[in-house]
Amino acid sequence: MEFLVAIGTGIVGKIAEFTVAPVIRQVGYVIHFNKNLKKLESQVDKLGDARQSMKRAVETEERKGREIKAGVKNWLTKVDEMTKEADDFLKDEQHAETRCLHGFCPNLKFRHHRSRKSTKLFQEVAELLRTDSGDIAYDVKPEEVCITPAKDYQAFDSRTSVAKEIMNELRQSNTDMIGVYGIGGVGKTTLAKEVYRQAQQDKTLFDDAVIVLDVKKIPGLEEIQKRIAEKLGMDILGDETTDKRASRLCSRIKKKKVLVILDDIQEKIDLEIVGLPLVSNCKVLLTSRTREVLSGEMHTQKEFQLDLLDAEENWSLFEKMAGDVVQNFAIREVATEVAQKCGGLPVLVVTVASALKNRSELHAWKDALRRLKIFDKQGFMEKAYSALEWSYEQLDDKELKPLFLLSGIIKGSSICLNDLLKYSMGLGLIKNVDTMEEAQDALHSLVEKLKDYCLLLEDNDHNGVVRMHDLVHEVVNRIAWRDKHVFKVAIGDEFKEWPTKDFCTNCTMIILKSCSIPQLPKGLECPELKMFNFTSRDVDHYLEIPSNFFGGMKKVRVLDLTKLSIPLLPSSLQFLESLRTLCLDQCTLGDVTLIGQLQNLEILSFIESKFKELPKEIGQLTRLRFLDLNGCSQLEVISPNVISNLKRLENLRMGNSFNRWEGEGVISGERRNANLEELKHLPQLTALQIHIPDASILPADLFTTSKLKRFQICIGYAWKWDNVDEALNALKLRLTASNELDQGLRMLLKRTEDLYLEGTEGVNNSIVDQIGAEGFQILKHLHLQTNAEFTYIINGKVCSFICSNLSSYYN
Repeated sequence: MEFLVAIGTGIVGKIAEFTVAPVIRQVGYVIHFNKNLKKLESQVDKLGDARQSMKRAVETEERKGREIKAGVKNWLTKVDEMTKEADDFLKDEQHAETRCLHGFCPNLKFRHHRSRKSTKLFQEVAELLRTDSGDIAYDVKPEEVCITPAKDYQAFDSRTSVAKEIMNELRQSNTDMIGVYGIGGVGKTTLAKEVYRQAQQDKTLFDDAVIVLDVKKIPGLEEIQKRIAEKLGMDILGDETTDKRASRLCSRIKKKKVLVILDDIQEKIDLEIVGLPLVSNCKVLLTSRTREVLSGEMHTQKEFQLDLLDAEENWSLFEKMAGDVVQNFAIREVATEVAQKCGGLPVLVVTVASALKNRSELHAWKDALRRLKIFDKQGFMEKAYSALEWSYEQLDDKELKPLFLLSGIIKGSSICLNDLLKYSMGLGLIKNVDTMEEAQDALHSLVEKLKDYCLLLEDNDHNGVVRMHDLVHEVVNRIAWRDKHVFKVAIGDEFKEWPTKDFCTNCTMIILKSCSIPQLPKGLECPELKMFNFTSRDVDHYLEIPSNFFGGMKKVRVLDLTKLSIPLLPSSLQFLESLRTLCLDQCTLGDVTLIGQLQNLEILSFIESKFKELPKEIGQLTRLRFLDLNGCSQLEVISPNVISNLKRLENLRMGNSFNRWEGEGVISGERRNANLEELKHLPQLTALQIHIPDASILPADLFTTSKLKRFQICIGYAWKWDNVDEALNALKLRLTASNELDQGLRMLLKRTEDLYLEGTEGVNNSIVDQIGAEGFQILKHLHLQTNAEFTYIINGKVCSFICSNLSSYYN
């Protein structure tokens, strides 16, 4: 009997296990209906926060140029799908059916169904939250702009055949290194880019292809190593020796089939020191102006000469660049002769044709032909220089010629338009402008004209930068030396000695680019000098400046000292009464109070310089129009009333710089630093870059009466200056509930192209409400952070009808 009881008890236990427990669980769905819904809501909120954090992390990595892992992308997709499913479930109007008879009789079946569904969703959301993404991105090899053909690229038969021969030679297993040579301006770089493009497309031939342009201007093997490593997607280690980096490069290259193109070398390069092993899976293509450098010094196995264009190709290119005017019967015959005088040199064809583009006057073509015939007896390169100089002569004497010469004189690897503005304004080259804003517009217009003449070229890699062909640059240097008495030591050239006394008498500019100078003379007698520019080769290079160094340069209008350590400015600086532009960029500075004596100074630049205090003497510069403090990250003190005294200031740049503004409550006599109220005392201010970390000290109506046309403004601790695009009007706002969106900020919002919003819903939602029906008509980029409610409003309201020009939206 006991045995039977035991068996019965066991059976009942098992029945209970398989029946009672599930029943209790099912009943629990009904009992804990509200609790389960609230748990799901809470979990969905956590998932939303996790999604926001991941989106911000992804955006940060993408700005760094890194590739986001597929798992992270899949996670975000699943989160979006799960969030939508959960939101639809929670918002489902059928939840009203969970009760009947006005709430007195619960609908148990429907309540059970919804509670069970919410529990299942809760578990799925929890699983997504438990997912550990680890590293979310990885480095990728940067893609070159020249991966696609340039819009003006013409596949001439002579070039196509050489490119085909090069590609065939690169397929040979016993070929390691080949070269291309030809005179300057014949198109070697264009051909190198085309070979690179084809190598990138043919993945059966090479796993990786790298091109390094303008090698002759790269200072040293170490920098060449870094550029190759960077293009291969390798980390650049700051403390790594040349040998160690070469070893890493060699190891990386041996693992894959790699093509390395080094364009425009002038002398032997030890490839083993660089880290390029001569092995079958690594091919090297070199270009140079002379065959001797290739075969004699680099020992290339085969060389290809890039010759001049033939007559048909010469005319085809000339016709394209000159425009439809050459179809005019009266002009065509003369135009054909002019084209022939270009001798098949592409850079010459392009510049001469561009100088005559759409010129419908026959006399202009005849005069061009007459002038070009004068050069017939000269050697080819001398003839090329003379023809390019003729193109220069076609420019307007008042503005285009001097601006073109200045562009070539200051040219390094590229020409920064910001520098060009500071120098040209200091030298008085831009005419008939009253404001810096007008000057900037005029400069861009003049630069576009020089591009039309093909004397300046677009730089596709950098905003605010233009380039100049090397052959054109050489012509500029000839003209500058001969006609303007410019003394210049270019990047890579060795400084040998200062100009002679006779040359100094007429010298108008001294340009020393990335030089190493043992010492400066006590003084130079240069009575006609207008510009002195010295850029040290090494950052923080200490070079004692004799106290009377500038004593014989009293007509200097532009002074630029870059990458120097200057504990004390020389006393003779105060006697430069004609000085209009002073640039002390990337310098380590001590006492700069002497600058306050330069009463006629209009442009003052301290870009990325190291100093802690902007002295009160700067406030004496009542003619100052442009103050550039960008990147002065160590700047802690700007004496009170310095900024407000600069009544003529039009452009104030303080990006990634001073941000220790004092609030309104500080008594004037106790203040140590500048107050934002001072900006209200700058009636001419039209361009501003500024970071205000503490939104609570923002004065009421700070921007209400301002005349800002260009601005990049960050407000709030949440923001850093990183990734602010200086080409766009940008606002980064993190306001608190105590900050009212006043009229001034609303005005700026309507003219903002790049907008970042972070923080309090109430404030940010009012941005949409207060902006009105006009909306964000010119907004191009919108970034939202940690604001689910505002995101919903933006999705539902802004993006639908008041962001007509929006091209990117990050949340």
